[in-house]
Amino acid sequence: MILKKIIKIFFFIVFLISLIGLVQSVNYDSKYINRSIVQINFHNIKTPLIKRVFINIEKNLNIVLKKQNQTQQELIDKKLIKYKLSDPNNINYNLNKIKKNDSLENWFRSNKDNFSSRYSELNQIHENNIKNLEIAWIYKSKDGEGQIQSNPIIADDKIITPTPGHYIVALDNKTGRELWRFKPKGTYPAQRGLVFWKGNKDHKPGIFFSDNKGLYKIDLYSGKPDLKFGKNGFVKTNLSKTAPIIIDENIIISTFAPSIDVLDIETGKTRWKFFLQKESSGFYVNSEYRLGGCNPWGGLSADTEKKIVYLTTGNAQPDYYGKKRPGNNKYCNSIIALDIKNRQKIFDFQEIENDVWNRDIASPPILGSLKINDKDIDIVIGMSKTGNVILLDRYTGEPVYDMKYKYSNHQNRYYLDLEKPEPIEDFEFKESDLIKFNEELKNEAILKVKKLNLEYGFYVPPSHDYKLLTWTGYGGVPWTGGSYDDENDILYVNSNKIPGIIKLDKKNSAKYTLETFILSNGYPASEPPWGSLNALDLRTGKIKWKVPLGEYEELTKKGYPITGTENYGGALATKGNIVFAAGALDKKIRAFSTKNGSVLWEHRLPNQSFVAPSTYMRDGEQYLIVVATGGGVLMEKYPKKVTKGDTFVAFKLRNN
Repeated sequence: MILKKIIKIFFFIVFLISLIGLVQSVNYDSKYINRSIVQINFHNIKTPLIKRVFINIEKNLNIVLKKQNQTQQELIDKKLIKYKLSDPNNINYNLNKIKKNDSLENWFRSNKDNFSSRYSELNQIHENNIKNLEIAWIYKSKDGEGQIQSNPIIADDKIITPTPGHYIVALDNKTGRELWRFKPKGTYPAQRGLVFWKGNKDHKPGIFFSDNKGLYKIDLYSGKPDLKFGKNGFVKTNLSKTAPIIIDENIIISTFAPSIDVLDIETGKTRWKFFLQKESSGFYVNSEYRLGGCNPWGGLSADTEKKIVYLTTGNAQPDYYGKKRPGNNKYCNSIIALDIKNRQKIFDFQEIENDVWNRDIASPPILGSLKINDKDIDIVIGMSKTGNVILLDRYTGEPVYDMKYKYSNHQNRYYLDLEKPEPIEDFEFKESDLIKFNEELKNEAILKVKKLNLEYGFYVPPSHDYKLLTWTGYGGVPWTGGSYDDENDILYVNSNKIPGIIKLDKKNSAKYTLETFILSNGYPASEPPWGSLNALDLRTGKIKWKVPLGEYEELTKKGYPITGTENYGGALATKGNIVFAAGALDKKIRAFSTKNGSVLWEHRLPNQSFVAPSTYMRDGEQYLIVVATGGGVLMEKYPKKVTKGDTFVAFKLRNN
């Protein structure tokens, strides 16, 4: 009898554990248009012990079913085709140009507009009077210190920005006086952007932004939540970091589900969602081979006339190991276009299949036009950590220029080896990239490569068998993205070229070590510039000029050329023939000539600025607002050089 009771109790416990596990593993969401409404994923189980049991059972079943080494080595035939130049005679030329009336316009969205162009027609400040630029006012938030990543917006004579203390504030854009502040429920409000909405006959103008809890709408004039939106001005969503975008009566956000969510702009109710992990979109998600990442943290842009949203996606995870996520990892490392009106995907273009180098397309896509054969083609511009600048026809997804692919013996795949446009930085580390400033440094770098027995080359994957010398995940174009002069078809963009050493852990390949590749003097063992500002002519596909961004003054004094430094500022170009850029370790904001990249003006800030500036007009004067709060990733990497604070600085021309 006792034995029977024990058996019954045992089976009851097993049944209870199974029931709890299954209930917790089930996710139901009826709003997705391209994913199973019900999805079972054991990683959703909240009880740690039960989660461990389910995942271990699943793992053993995978072994029995011999799934663990299955991969999809898909050498897709299209990779062998040279894409042809888009035929200008067959393109729809109904262009959706931005109305350029900057004297009255609002910088209504982070990165300026729905095109994420971050280019201004303002030219009161220009190449001939930039020397007269001086501080107009300084604002200190007094609520914390540290990195701000959100480009400030300007609406109705107000600057709206997050602060280091995780508030949203409105400042008078002439004096810097604080008008109101709002504290959301979560942290990092508007981490990478916010948007102003002018409202309608039933709803007041407002500011939309996300934090790690959900989506907010607050009143432009009072800073208080709009009680008509969601529940007291708030809608719970998955984690979202980027600026929302507005098309008609839709407010659209990117989330870490990962997904694109389309909500009613008046009520906040979700209308539909698009899932961004095609290989994990079924009823059952196998934990052993679960695709992670693909998060759309770069940002959104939109063609509001044709009601198309464009987004870029991150790399798959784990970052440097691909065998736990076999296949192409479709929708990761991609540029995607979604038709909002018809609720369907128009195209997706993947730069890297099964990325094991952490080279996502980290910045928002830019929309514009490109003049070819005396005709304009609507394009979308994707800027990648590989250093590639990808140009696609905005409505078909076809590459504008021929795309060359090169075979990697290491990966049995073809990878982009772009010739036009010229890459801003090269993906492949070569021996010629080692520093050559003098024989002593050159020999030290060569010796270090030999001593560490480093591997390098064209798309060589990280491994637990060797150390890989590569441009690290911080290379190429960072998340701050570019500035596009649509009239002259010039893209201005900052970039990094910092070497590093990656090795996978022998016990757990999903783990890795990432080391610096520096000389005994403490600086990179590669040839400068280590950080650059670039002007890329998209008509010719050639780099117009490339100049160092940032300076190590101690090296300059020793006779080094200006080397540039790692940077995360983001450029702002204007019709005054000026490109403003900060973000370097030396704390300076500089104005560069659009003609040749020469430095026309510079000013040392109290802390580094790791976000692009904004510009606007007020009472007949042009201003430049710069976030100078330092902190962030580069503070962790360069603790002796990066500071942090709470300072916002506005500049204007000196009154004579």
